[in-house]
This record gives sequence, C-alpha cells and structure tokens, in this order.
Amino acid sequence: MCGIAGIIHRDNFAPSEEQLNTMVRSLEHRGPDDEGTYMRENVALGHRRLSILDLSSAGHQPMASADKSCWITYNGEVYNYLEIKEELKDVSFKSTSDTEVILHGYQKWGPAVVSRLNGIFAFAIWDERKKELFAARDHLGVKPFYYAMENGVLYFASEIKALLAAGIKTQPNDKIIYDYLARGYYQHSHETFFKNIFQLPAGTTLRWRDGHITIQRYWDLAERVNAVSSLPEGDVSERFLHLFKDAVTLQLRSDVPIGIQLSGGFDSSAITAMVNKVSQGQKNFHLFSHIYGEHQDIEKPYMQALADGLGWHVNFIEIRPHHMAELAERVLWHQDEPFPGLPTFGLHMVAEHCKRQGIPVVLGGQGGDEIGGGYEYYMGAFLLDVMREKGGEQAKKELMRYGESHAFAGAEEHMNFFMNTLSSYLYGGTSADGTAFTHAHALRSEFLRTHASRLEFEKPFVSHFRNMQYRDILYTKLPRILHSADRAAMAYGVEQRVPFVDYRLIEYGLSLPGEHKIRDGEQRYFMRKAFRDLIPDMVRNAPKRAVPSPQREWFKKDLTSWIYPILASKSFAERPYFNQSAALEEYGRYCHAEHNPNSFHIWQWVHLELWLRKYFE
Repeated sequence: MCGIAGIIHRDNFAPSEEQLNTMVRSLEHRGPDDEGTYMRENVALGHRRLSILDLSSAGHQPMASADKSCWITYNGEVYNYLEIKEELKDVSFKSTSDTEVILHGYQKWGPAVVSRLNGIFAFAIWDERKKELFAARDHLGVKPFYYAMENGVLYFASEIKALLAAGIKTQPNDKIIYDYLARGYYQHSHETFFKNIFQLPAGTTLRWRDGHITIQRYWDLAERVNAVSSLPEGDVSERFLHLFKDAVTLQLRSDVPIGIQLSGGFDSSAITAMVNKVSQGQKNFHLFSHIYGEHQDIEKPYMQALADGLGWHVNFIEIRPHHMAELAERVLWHQDEPFPGLPTFGLHMVAEHCKRQGIPVVLGGQGGDEIGGGYEYYMGAFLLDVMREKGGEQAKKELMRYGESHAFAGAEEHMNFFMNTLSSYLYGGTSADGTAFTHAHALRSEFLRTHASRLEFEKPFVSHFRNMQYRDILYTKLPRILHSADRAAMAYGVEQRVPFVDYRLIEYGLSLPGEHKIRDGEQRYFMRKAFRDLIPDMVRNAPKRAVPSPQREWFKKDLTSWIYPILASKSFAERPYFNQSAALEEYGRYCHAEHNPNSFHIWQWVHLELWLRKYFE
C-alpha cells in the first residue's frame, strides 16, 4: 500500500519539483518506507512506499520499464500477480513485486491489462511513446484516486490533501453538502466535498492526452450479474465457499505479518475461520477489535468464543467518550471528507495499535452484508419481490416468519418494520433501519431551495432486492465504509484488505435470487449454510445485530460539553447551511429524550462544522 501523486502539463512546460515534493510529503503516512519521484519534460510522478511484497529496493517507485518508455506509480495489491506473471513468461523480471507485473502487463496488453487484475489498486502509467497518461482504479474503489484540472494541468493523488498541498483552488461543494445534510448521502458521486476536485469512479480508467481526459468503465456490475437460480441449492453455498476460500487465500499473500479485524459479527468471524482453514491452523495471526467501554459485553462474548475455539489471542482496544473529542481533528485530517461517526474512530485506534504491534496488513469484514443481503432494511425490497412473483399471501408469511425470528411483539410492529424498510428502497433511507433522520428543519430554507434536486440511483434489475444491493454496493453503504477504512488504516501505514470485496464474490452474491439470501426469516441464508462447519453456532446463527455503538448515549451525556459549544458557535450561526436556533432546539430535545434517538443528524452538524473550520478557515 502506498501513496501516489502526479502533475501532467499539456505542453512541454516542466512541472514544479517543489510542488510535487510537497504533494508527496503530504502522503508520507501512507508510505513510511520509501520515497521516489520521476520528472521528465511535462511529467512529474511521485510515490510514497509501504513495503508489503518484495521488501527490497527493487520495488522502488516510480518504476520504469526496461526500455524506459513507461513509468508507473502504484498504490495497492494485485493478489493474482503470480498468475498474471505466468502469462508473461517471455518477460525478464527484475523484482518479485506486483508493480512490475502491472507495468509489463500494460506493455503487452495495453489498457486491457486491468481486466486481468484481481485486487485493490489505483495506479498511473506515463507512456512516453504515446505521450499519454493511463490510470485505473479497482473494481469497487477500495483504493482512492483523486484528480483536478487547473489551467490545463492535470493533478492527481491518493488523497485530497495532496491536491490541496499543490495549491489547487477550491471551495465547499454545496451540491454534495446538500446531499449530505438533506439526504444523508456521501461518497455516492464522482464529485467530492471540495469543488472541482473529483474522484475517479470505481471500475474505471482515465486517459490523459493533449490536455483532454477520457474516463471509461472497464467493469460493469449490472452487465456481469447473471441469474443462477438453476443451481441446486447445495451448490449455491458450496460455490460461494469455494470463491471465498480463493479470495482469502490470495489475500494472504504477503512478505510481512498479517492481522485480522474482529467485530464479533458473522463477516469477520467468517474471515478468521477461513484464514485458519487455509493456513492449516498456524497460530501466527493477530486478532484486533475495538470495544466500547461499558458496552463491550455486547460483542465481546462472540469474539472470545471464536478466538478460544481457534486458540488465538484477541487484542481489545477500548474506546471511551473522550476519544471522540480528543481525536476528532486528527481523524478528520486523515479522512479529508465527512465520514461515519464513532466506528471510524474505532478503525483509527485499531490501526494505530496494529502499527505499534508491527502488523502492517489487516483483513477486514467489509462487504459481507452487501453480498448476502444482511441489512434489515433489505426485507422491504425482498417482500416486494415475493409479492410480484408469488403473491401477497406468501409475502405475508415471509414477514411473519421474519418477525418471529426477530421477536416482534405483534402485528403493529411487523407493519412498522415493513413500512420503514420499504421506505428505504422507495425513498432512499439514511439510517440503519432505512428511515430518514436528516432533520431538514434545522437547515436554512434558502439553502434547501437553492440546491433541491432529484437524486435517483439507477435500478438496472427487475428485482427490487437486487436493485437495493446494487445501490448499497456502488453508491451508498460500501463506498463510504471503504473510504473510511482505507484512510483509517493508511493513517498509520497499515494496509486494509477486504476479502468480501473480491469482485467475483460481489458478482456472485448479487446474482443470487432473494430466496437464497432470506429464508424462513433468516437473512444471509446461503452464507450461514456455507460456514456451518467453520464458525461456532452462537456466532453463525446469531441474528444481525446493530453495530453496538454508544454514540447515541454519549451524545446525550458524556459529550454535551464538546457538542454544544460547536452548535452554539458564531461560525456555525454564520454558515449558509444551518438554522442555528432550530439545531440547538433539536439538540436540546435529543438530550432530554427518554430513549436514545438516532444521532446521525447531530453528528452531521458537528462534523461538517469541524470540517469547514479545518479546511476553509
């Protein structure tokens, strides 16, 4: 894992070496092991290296082809680099790195090389013969790639802060801020919170030539999805297990120690169990988990049960309320843009602990819910499919079974759950249960009127369930989870790998009919069946639990002395976004509520204010 940066001029005007060095220095945390630059005529490439494969100087970047016609700066891991290397037997390799495999692959296959890559990557190759820059980002956008065009000059980097360090002129992007405050969406677009700074969409390539940019999609998830309902039921789970085993096996390729992020849930437990299986019971894997003070008993028993069964040790990192206030500015600097609340602080603290323990690679369970249909709000879309295909009576039976397995008290609770989850599909929910908690009344009416627009995500399938998964994978849930996980890990020079986000698993999970994902009230049915011999029953059969974050409680009690001054500040009042009196009134209601209401809107306001102070004051 690394940090990349570059400047490309349209003519033969030489980029500023000082400007490039400033960009590269801002990415030092992403690559603490080495630094390199390449400058030629109108091209400047920079690199910060985190050594994972081939720790020798042969892996130094930017790396040149043998004839010096192509130069690459690359961030990521291509897990199947050994298999691709077999297709390049006529090439004389000087290193054992995956970087060189990409470079030689490009020379042989051109831009089509990306179709052979299985991994997490963002790279740029300067082709001296074509006078062209070719860049690509992995299928799901695990690795970041940002760019800006200014006065005919292309700037690109792994993080926005490097573009800001280059002096790119920007301001808050009110269109994206509207989507965030009024709708709860972020990381859903190629636009960023910074105006005129863009991210290369996942699964696409960028080509720059003569001052012009062309972006082209090389992986289309909708086109790749094919119904596999004709498979015998047993084959569905076995096929998934085979793909998952291969994904984990590939992602264990490393020349440095590997750790696993454990949450107590199904996904991280599945990864841990499969690592144990494919490594034949080796005991050299480190488990890490963040727990929330007095709330630690919610998930800790599940984690301990799995670890005890394997004979492995879990490193528990405890988070307390004061950590949010103390770490907010540092976490915000690393994230660059608004991010999910308390869980992101947990990711940062775990990564810092991994760094201290000498573990530069960790596996995480992100993506499992999106593949298997694990979120509760998927139920509404699933029931719509059942009604369309099998009628209302069968849909009613499915809802009742789900209610029984989740201990619903009665018909009213069944109906409320159904309506909430259905609204998520029809109107785009923002919270865990699919309902909206944006509290637009605390926003300025002029801001709402000016930026009001219709936001619809594409729905390429007949199946409502599949459309909702598609939305979460490409536009909502997964992009923001991957964004925060990458920045958290790389803040401490730790590489985050995500086996469930292997594009083959994404394609397979989305292809399966809903009946394989939800059955007899049980979600992720095919996944639970696949792991029946690998995961303890108390973990495998446990219902989906809400992320045990005490943020709601902390915002009401422990952190009021941090939150209130921010909302009551002069700067908050002067923003063009907030109705301060309404926001303070809402926060007062929140703090005095008998239960613990959703805290998402409070986090939005506090977080955006801190972000504006950080980057625009």
